[in-house]
Amino acid sequence: MVRRLVAAAAVCCALTGVVVQAVPGAAAAGAGPLKVIAQDPDPAPAGEVATVRALVVNEGSARSEAFTVVVTLPEGVTPEGPFFPENCSAERQTVTCHYRRGLPAGNTATAIVPARLAADATGVLEGGTVTVGEDTAPGALDTGSFAVTVSDEVLTE
Repeated sequence: MVRRLVAAAAVCCALTGVVVQAVPGAAAAGAGPLKVIAQDPDPAPAGEVATVRALVVNEGSARSEAFTVVVTLPEGVTPEGPFFPENCSAERQTVTCHYRRGLPAGNTATAIVPARLAADATGVLEGGTVTVGEDTAPGALDTGSFAVTVSDEVLTE
């Protein structure tokens, strides 16, 4: 029965344009706490684009309310759309994405933010963050951090 519900939710959300997948064992006590699952993007050469994936999980026992994901890029990295979901907006190094339908318990949502590395970037660019919070509880936020590694690889056409 649970697998059928998860499959139905995946089909429903796929049709609405939200990337959602089940996380085995993710449901925990409490109603709707959204958590960031920190992950670094794949390394990219200076001047090229890295893809930041902001992954959020609902560890609660009920669907969350509408929520917002804010991705703040480290110095030397600039957002470069298009973004997913399409309602994301960028201002300087911050990308804000809204999820109006909430998130079912035990499921994840992903915001995808292409980001261009500065032409002179080197090493590891630290200081990136992903913050999530339900729109009805602005003080109940969860934040994770990420870093962008500048690879030595040079792309040739």
